[in-house]
Amino acid sequence: MSSQFWKIPRSNTALAQQWSRRLAKPLPFILEEVNQRMVNRAQIMRPVEGGVVHQGWLHPAALMNVKNLFVGREFAVFAPKAIHVPVEQLEQAAASFLAKLWPGRAAPKPASTIALPTNSPLPLPSESQAMIWSPLWLHAVADPGQCLAEWLRVLKPEGGVFFSCFGPDTARELQSFAQAMGESFPDFADMHDLGDLMSKQGFSDPVMEMEKLTLTYSSPAKLLEDWRALCGNHLETRKQGLRTSRQFSEAILCLERLRDPETGRIPLTLELVYGHAWKVKRKTKTDVATVKISDIKGRKGSK
Repeated sequence: MSSQFWKIPRSNTALAQQWSRRLAKPLPFILEEVNQRMVNRAQIMRPVEGGVVHQGWLHPAALMNVKNLFVGREFAVFAPKAIHVPVEQLEQAAASFLAKLWPGRAAPKPASTIALPTNSPLPLPSESQAMIWSPLWLHAVADPGQCLAEWLRVLKPEGGVFFSCFGPDTARELQSFAQAMGESFPDFADMHDLGDLMSKQGFSDPVMEMEKLTLTYSSPAKLLEDWRALCGNHLETRKQGLRTSRQFSEAILCLERLRDPETGRIPLTLELVYGHAWKVKRKTKTDVATVKISDIKGRKGSK
């Protein structure tokens, strides 16, 4: 599957640059919430023994719940190449904070964090990992099919993948804002399309779920701040340079018109798509004997 999976192509370079800025900022509430919802859903998953690959929205504080879910397993965390923040240092700080909340509780093993260009293969042997964990990632990459194929490659037989991403109704309130700013707005994949893509890449019986959350904000500025932290604009068609103050004011008015008259707050819809699937064992070919029809006829005639 090529990058034409999206109506408007994504830029992996812009994605990496934006992520390097996000990591240095506080953890967005919704990221922590999505991670916890994934953890709750993943309780039933029992992957084979082995390591866990984390490739997705990266923030050390959000990794702690995942490590507690897969306690005792080795973690490999892959981040876009542009990230230069000392992740291990932040991770230790998060572990120290949690230790104060729950004294005596064993801290999860620190994860090794590997900088990797977004479209590069994972530097892991084939069939070497037990689990892929990917929060809010597939909607951002230029080629989700390539990403899924790489996950399948590194998974052991009976290994599993669990991911979340944004669905089609996400941030629909921002479409008029983007239009007023002269920008395109990203399309997000339907859960059925993602399930079909997983099957095409070789995963077994994908299970897809969807839920919608509505966040509300007191101001357009706060809404836009959260959206930039969660997704932003890394489309190849994004415009460089500054906008006029008049253009920005008109775009802000588009958001003000969405303000609820009763609550006085501005909504932002997030459609969350969850997917999990397994890599099944390859069926081995049994020994097959080939017998010519002439031989069968010959045997019958000899009786």
